Amino acid sequence: MKAIMIMALLTVSIAVSAFELWDVEPRQVTVPAQYQDIYMFLRRIEGFHSTWYVRDGIRVIGYGDRDYNLSNPVNKNFMTENMANWRLLRNIRIIDNYLDTVVEVPLSRHQKDALISYIYSSSIQEFTNSNILRLLNQKRDYGDVPGELRKTVLLPGEKSPNSRLVSRRSQEISLWSR
Repeated sequence: MKAIMIMALLTVSIAVSAFELWDVEPRQVTVPAQYQDIYMFLRRIEGFHSTWYVRDGIRVIGYGDRDYNLSNPVNKNFMTENMANWRLLRNIRIIDNYLDTVVEVPLSRHQKDALISYIYSSSIQEFTNSNILRLLNQKRDYGDVPGELRKTVLLPGEKSPNSRLVSRRSQEISLWSR
């Protein structure tokens, strides 16, 4: 049943992006209070880029957005900061809803924010198969999460920790431990 719910959530999030049309610039973004901290955290840690660049072998734009395959964007090679803000908030909401679906233990807002950041930099699929989720749901062990975050600092095919990921995971651990 849980697998069906996860697939439905992923399908909805993919469908949402497929129907977004960028013929008109989105309105000014209003960030709900519950997302203020993670929104500002991700803006700071990701940095804004109006054009595509390659980070760790992956093309990104805006605030680390890897999913800019819209059906009718105004310009696929350029993103305004307002558009990036809107997409960042949309992605935070998708990940937050996903966490509500798969995590079976209560999380504080800061713990949830740490997981949102982790998923934002990796993927929903990676988190679904992670020890972090298993430890939370099966062992109900909050204390092992920082150690698991510390382990996720390698890029695919690399043997040495990525310094950017080491720094990011350290900041996520600080969020988790608030």
